[in-house]
Amino acid sequence: MYLPMKTSLLCGLSLTLAATLSGAELNPDQASKVAKAVGYLVGQIHFRQTPLNDELSGIFLKNYLDVLDFNHMIFSQADVDEFQKEYGTKLDDLTTEGDITPAHAIFKRYLKRLEERVALVKKLSDEKYDFTVKERMLPNRNKAAWPKDEAETTQLWRARVKLELLNDRLLKTADKLTAETDKTSREAVRRRYDRQLKTMKEYELSEILETYLSSMSRAYDPHSDYMSPLEAENFDIGSVKMKLNGIGAVLRSDEGVTKIVSLMAGGPAALSKQLQPNDSIVAVQNTGDKEPVEVTDMKLNKVVQMIRGEKDTVVKLTIIPVGATDRKVITITRAEVKLADQMAKGFVVETKDKAGKAERLGVITLPGFYEGCVRDVKTIIERLKKENVAGVVLDLRHNGGGILPESVNMAGLFIPNGPVVQVVTSNGNTRVMRDNDAETPYDGPLIVATSHISASASEIVAAALQDYGRALIVGGKTTHGKGTVQQLIPLNNTLARGLGEDGGRLKFTISTFYRVAGTTTQFDGVFSDIVLPSVFDHLEIGEASLPRALKVKPIPAADFQVQDRVKAHLENLRKASELRLKGSRDFQYINEDVDRVKKQITDKTLSVNEAERRGEQAEQKTRTDARAKERAARPALTEVVYELDLETARTGGPLKKVAVKKPDATTPPDAGNPDVPLPQPEEAMDASMRETLRILSDYARLLPKPKEAASTKSN
Repeated sequence: MYLPMKTSLLCGLSLTLAATLSGAELNPDQASKVAKAVGYLVGQIHFRQTPLNDELSGIFLKNYLDVLDFNHMIFSQADVDEFQKEYGTKLDDLTTEGDITPAHAIFKRYLKRLEERVALVKKLSDEKYDFTVKERMLPNRNKAAWPKDEAETTQLWRARVKLELLNDRLLKTADKLTAETDKTSREAVRRRYDRQLKTMKEYELSEILETYLSSMSRAYDPHSDYMSPLEAENFDIGSVKMKLNGIGAVLRSDEGVTKIVSLMAGGPAALSKQLQPNDSIVAVQNTGDKEPVEVTDMKLNKVVQMIRGEKDTVVKLTIIPVGATDRKVITITRAEVKLADQMAKGFVVETKDKAGKAERLGVITLPGFYEGCVRDVKTIIERLKKENVAGVVLDLRHNGGGILPESVNMAGLFIPNGPVVQVVTSNGNTRVMRDNDAETPYDGPLIVATSHISASASEIVAAALQDYGRALIVGGKTTHGKGTVQQLIPLNNTLARGLGEDGGRLKFTISTFYRVAGTTTQFDGVFSDIVLPSVFDHLEIGEASLPRALKVKPIPAADFQVQDRVKAHLENLRKASELRLKGSRDFQYINEDVDRVKKQITDKTLSVNEAERRGEQAEQKTRTDARAKERAARPALTEVVYELDLETARTGGPLKKVAVKKPDATTPPDAGNPDVPLPQPEEAMDASMRETLRILSDYARLLPKPKEAASTKSN
């Protein structure tokens, strides 16, 4: 969660969040000025109120080495010892002097070692491997020591190459393995590391500086960063403004080729009908370019920069359409594109209550607290009321936070005016942030759906509505546990003379926030009133698991009016939910997944024995097939779901019926393997949401009408 910077803490000048962004590459003199400014500022204005010192220098160095070599397989222990001796207690002084020599020296050594490791991979990829040997390896070595010598280095990389070759073998059935497939797998491993080396060699000064200075700021806490000009621009687009000027296409890099993932509805690319998913972009030509610029093997962020541009300007793309071999040049005029998938959205769910009576319930999904999200949610609320929903779920299960004032005003949509959150600065001053609008757009039955992913601003809303007794909190055991506030300062001539218009931004932790009841969400999060089993609760992803996370103590409660709409009904609602969970096959599956994840966390190693891994695959397939068969045999789903996007809510257009599918046979995340991603956000109607809606239905029947709800005094 963060606050737009209204006034500089040092000079009192206006420094708005939406500073002009040039995206230009920094030169060495500018980089030095940025380092000096960041090194001085963070010690003055961070919540810890501790100037850079020798202790922080050591943490700074460790962070930089870790971010370059996360798995501790590139550097040797001798390299690390040398860096600690040379820089362990000096990075503080050098940084505040604007000397970033260590950043380059360490990065240069990293490239040298990476070249050596890539050469080693090529040699090891030619060796013969016995996949019948029973052995295990640790894929995530972040907490392990660096290799002490070349022999240990070779041993670690041999195990890594063997694992990657095995992973490729497991993509094919045993009867499909041939000398040719083996050759292809070995070539793929070599290409993978060649590409990594090429990418790292192309790192520009701003990228090295961002990595280096963020390592320094994270010595203070895990949420403080330095953002390069480009990263600051991306932050604005994806977390604040929810819009960009471009063609409206999501891109990815596949073996060095830029490909279209999807087209944004209503964007220039979609409207042109000249592009489709999986088309390859091989060259880009902007106004002023004499010839198209080849982008094959170019870093994805560079390709994105070339395709983005001012509204109403033209970009020419040389593409190879999916399934074709010949090149084709297309012309697209850029426009403003809204990131609709990351904005608020509503759903109307038609179902039947316990008595068999038809019932309509509303769901509002909010992925993040972006600029204007309160306005958008209010618009959806007004339409949901017209649809006569009996209650509303505010779905924050995958909301990682956002703009602090938006979260305060969001809570204000559901309560009369009053305090929402208390913010404490480093000097101990407490500021109570209030909803000052007496209007309550939605006063009916309300549930806030949360998970261990819900963080920061999400926790403010959930905590306030829980403390007021205004809403039920339903979801995983607890939320993420982030109770700190970040602020952003643009680094420009205001702070460093000669820096230029844009030197990026410093994001730093300026304060901690507390519930109106005086307790903190930091580490503990917001505990659900009704807990639904979740794999997320058992992954090491909460604030408490992050290094250098701040520790805080409770403060006195604020003066607020408790509505007390939950307490009297909570026990009955819990019992009814627990009874349903016991009879739910979907939640039985979730509990089975939880048990497997617990085992994976206990033993983070992976087998490199092919028979064992194929056995695990077969077990997983049997489990998946059995779940799919059981789900297919279930009666047809009775609920009817309608999507309510912002445009429909604003214009009063007809609701869009959504095809509701039976739950898929999902697999749990492999918590022991860093190469397997975390679970992605569930669909609108997964098992957890269905149970949440059943709880809402029960809750709506138990509640008195809003005007009859009790109100008592609390402090």
